[in-house]
Amino acid sequence: MIRDTDAPFPDTAFWRAYGGRFTGLLSWDDADRFWPVLAAAPEGWFVFDPSGDAPDRVASPEEFAAALDEARASVDQVRDRSHCGAVFTDDRDAPGMVKVFDPYRMGGVCGGSGGRILPRWVFSRIAPNPLPMRAEPAARKSFLSRLIG
Repeated sequence: MIRDTDAPFPDTAFWRAYGGRFTGLLSWDDADRFWPVLAAAPEGWFVFDPSGDAPDRVASPEEFAAALDEARASVDQVRDRSHCGAVFTDDRDAPGMVKVFDPYRMGGVCGGSGGRILPRWVFSRIAPNPLPMRAEPAARKSFLSRLIG
């Protein structure tokens, strides 16, 4: 069984907030101003990878800082690009939820590429709920395997 990343979002407070209004940090200056705002209040955050299991407790300040450092390092790998575009927040000054996408796996985050692209990290003050499970697709047999087997 794997998480069904294309299933409808569960009707919970977390997923309603997740689907709410977010602002993208498009410029590198915006991102550079935002990271310290987020780091300044390390208590009370859930750190969540939506393709995995939901955490059952808030992260410790040390766990939060480590995840934030990892997220920032991932985004900073593409500083040669003209814009950031991998970080979205519900509030730049007092964030309650932040989505950080892997800049190499963003696809069409705005929805133009078809399938849903989930962030790599969600920092949330609301306890997250996991996406539903689905059966893994059966391995596809090659033409030759089907022919002889």
